[in-house]
Amino acid sequence: SLIGINILEDDKIKYVNKALSTIIEYPIEEISNWNLQAFHKITHPEDLPRVYESIKKIQDGKTGSTIRYSCRITTKSKKIKWVEIFVKLILYQGKRAILASIIDITTQMEAEQKLKEINQMKSELLSRTSHELKTPLISIKGFSDLLLSQHYYKLDTDVISFIDEIKHGCVRLENLIKDILTTSELELGKTQLKTEMEDLSFLIKFSIREFRGLAEIRKQIINIDIHESLNTKFEKERIHEVLGNLITNAIKYTPPQGSIKVKTEIKDEFYIISVKDNGIGFTNEEKAKLFTQFGKIERFGQGLDVFSEGSGLGLYISKKIVELHGGKIWVESIGRNKGSTFYFSLPIINE
Repeated sequence: SLIGINILEDDKIKYVNKALSTIIEYPIEEISNWNLQAFHKITHPEDLPRVYESIKKIQDGKTGSTIRYSCRITTKSKKIKWVEIFVKLILYQGKRAILASIIDITTQMEAEQKLKEINQMKSELLSRTSHELKTPLISIKGFSDLLLSQHYYKLDTDVISFIDEIKHGCVRLENLIKDILTTSELELGKTQLKTEMEDLSFLIKFSIREFRGLAEIRKQIINIDIHESLNTKFEKERIHEVLGNLITNAIKYTPPQGSIKVKTEIKDEFYIISVKDNGIGFTNEEKAKLFTQFGKIERFGQGLDVFSEGSGLGLYISKKIVELHGGKIWVESIGRNKGSTFYFSLPIINE
């Protein structure tokens, strides 16, 4: 793509190339008589504050410093274009000057906007579809419960077993619908956190107690190394969901007799929570899929003694929740059968 270039010295244009003329559709002769204010006049009014701030930073900076920003401009033919601008403070003929490189990114920005619109439509469709699925699911589950509670004595063991399987399928579908609805809300920006001062250590201990039974079934040991109290502002139910996802994943993807360790650290005004296991680990290719929508790593049929149920949305939801709190989430694993450690951080906020 074309790269427009101009050099501004003492608020006057000293150099302009043909590519810039092509991008903004003004003749070189006219641009050559412009000053900085003339460029501001073709800048979209909504973007001017960002442009002013960037120019001030570069003017107050040192020679060689560079600033990058994007904005909309109006061409001579009244077209609206998106441009990306790289501004650098240089020495030109012995004097301080501003070198600006300008690239037309209109096609890229329009594609990104279209992608956002499609993504929003997808989220809204998933949300509506999930709500519609709830009604028949409630009926299936309700009648299954009714059969078992009111007609149990009339049913033989095979029929009871089939109805139990129906109920189990309903629970799995309920969880999937819940995850899809949560994902849609997070994507559409409808999630508003209700944070309060809470003790993170207490919530971690509570979450471990919740899942210790599942770990014992698989003959796994959960060790803890956490602070006595870690007080900060967060939404308890949301962070409980994150902890639940990480702990259950560690249990599911660690073979029997494995060990899991939950640890907390304090670093750079953040609490760091980690869940470490000595399970099957991840390859670099698998790590790239984690924290994405439906980024579940398929384990079925690989001869691994692990659970493989789940929607593949848990880590994606966890990432969104942690980021809404101002934290980060990541994983470390050096490869297959080398175990893994999931981390997430929460900022320390004092009232």
